[in-house]
Amino acid sequence: MKILPLYTAEQIQEAIQRVASSIQDFFGSEEPVIALCLLNGAIWYTSDLLRCLPPNFELQTIRISSYEGMDSTGRLKWHGALPDCAGKKVLVIDDVLDTGLTMKEVCETLYANGATSVASTVVINKKGRRNVQFEADFCALHCDDLFLVGYGLDYNGKYRNLPYIGYVEA
Repeated sequence: MKILPLYTAEQIQEAIQRVASSIQDFFGSEEPVIALCLLNGAIWYTSDLLRCLPPNFELQTIRISSYEGMDSTGRLKWHGALPDCAGKKVLVIDDVLDTGLTMKEVCETLYANGATSVASTVVINKKGRRNVQFEADFCALHCDDLFLVGYGLDYNGKYRNLPYIGYVEA
């Protein structure tokens, strides 16, 4: 499998700085905000993003999966329960917005559980395979319909730890 670079570590960090500024403008720096990291892919982005945000962002995590190999199954598998979000603002953080299924369902579930405000952010916005009507509120980077690895993105659990984002050559 050959991996070609798409975004360098430096480009990723510059994009995160831009997104963090927009997120802070949106939420402010006073009221508490749950920063909900969707594991495992969003760990890298969440870590870097939260270091750029004020301390009113409180980290919570949940693991959700929908991929097998290089393809989405079209079904979400929840590994644990959502944090208590009743009466709270939530920022959902994920690695990639691809089909849109995961983000749409997570955001709808948060609202159904009483969240007062839900916004979403991703490192990569891929529009090529969107199956549902959903757009992330804050996107660091964009790309075409490529299979990506690195910076949290994986292929069967591997390549997440690359410091850059690359794509698998077809």
